[in-house]
Amino acid sequence: MTIRTAYSVQRITYSVVLLMILFAADCYAAVWSSNELIEKSKELDGRKLSYRGELVTTILGRGEYSWMNLNDGSNAIGVWCKSSLLGGVKFAGDYKNRGDIIEVTGTFNRACSAHNGELDIHADIVRIVKSGYPVDRVIDTKSVKSSIILFTILFFIAIIFKKRL
Repeated sequence: MTIRTAYSVQRITYSVVLLMILFAADCYAAVWSSNELIEKSKELDGRKLSYRGELVTTILGRGEYSWMNLNDGSNAIGVWCKSSLLGGVKFAGDYKNRGDIIEVTGTFNRACSAHNGELDIHADIVRIVKSGYPVDRVIDTKSVKSSIILFTILFFIAIIFKKRL
């Protein structure tokens, strides 16, 4: 094989790889942030899209369907889906737990007519990206002691100033 032929094969290989990357990028839906959903709500209304966030608060079962709130760190978006899609969900975020990270794909509604004009997503696909876990909270004893000492000092100062008035 000559150098010129090898160079041509290399160019073709790079071109094929580049095309595969470009077409593969179109195969997967982009995950939208809550800020983007809120800012572009008019143009995204009625469109199928994906959203990812931590499950916060409990899942509100309504028979065959359920409500859940997913928070991506900026805002929480309400998601309406079939209850059967939530079988693998174990943790909802609260003080004691880090919630499951869930990605949903469904129809975005700027003002859902079925749910009193709320902004929501009607999910067709629910996927757990990362499982949640219990959070151990450690109490800092130095802070507790400092707070007690500070409160005691302020208490006595208040008593002294009250007697002067």
